[in-house]
Amino acid sequence: MKNRKNYVSKFRFALLTAICAITVTSAAVFSQATSLTEDDQTTDAVFGEQQIGEAVDLTDAFAEVEKQEEAEQQKAAQAAAAEKAKQTQIQEIDGATFTVHQELPIVEPSLTPEQAQDVSIVVHKSDHLLTVYNGESVIAQYSVGLGSASAEGAKEKQGDKRTPEGEYYICVLNNQSKFYLSLGLSYPNANDAARGLESGLITQAQYDDIIASLDAGEQPDWYTSLGGQIMIHGQKGNLGGQTDWTTGCVAVNNKVMDILWKYCKVGTKVTILP
Repeated sequence: MKNRKNYVSKFRFALLTAICAITVTSAAVFSQATSLTEDDQTTDAVFGEQQIGEAVDLTDAFAEVEKQEEAEQQKAAQAAAAEKAKQTQIQEIDGATFTVHQELPIVEPSLTPEQAQDVSIVVHKSDHLLTVYNGESVIAQYSVGLGSASAEGAKEKQGDKRTPEGEYYICVLNNQSKFYLSLGLSYPNANDAARGLESGLITQAQYDDIIASLDAGEQPDWYTSLGGQIMIHGQKGNLGGQTDWTTGCVAVNNKVMDILWKYCKVGTKVTILP
């Protein structure tokens, strides 16, 4: 594809060069015509019109190149979709059947915990990908499992088995989790709380309590109809970051959890995207 783009760029450059050359030639012809006889002027005028006609043909050539480029992009998109389909398969894990996605290899971040002083996490749900940043630099990426109904969208209420979407922070570190280790997230956030108040899922008092906790950087109320206890956590048996099996949390392999535990602290920003 890269070679294709280079070819298209070079071809367009050649076409533009040809157009410029034709324009210059046409201008020179017309300029020269002013000092020639009337018959010569007529001949050169016809020649100039022929040159201009060639420029119209080049415009058609541009359209053909764009059509070919669009076809190449469609082929690339189809190939990417086919590759993604190949990367998922049905497997039985711990007695249950799941759709499994391809897992990334587990590697240590490119910076040590001491070097990484501005850590944040971004989860892309559609890619099942957790990215660890230090500032604006990516230092590690890992595969994740999500809530079993996350394909239906963002979390809306307790029991919907969806992983939320939005900006959160780590509010709890739990080394006694039933899923190895866990990093509790500040769900519901202010947007979640506003939505819950508007829809009648929570009361004004519950909304006020959630906002007060968020303003203090603390754990918001996890026990309302909006749901709660959303965490990044480790495995349940052999279930980790390879499939969507949780009730709304973000799951990773235990080895990944060991890494995140060293790099994250209360207050670490976590953004969850669709």
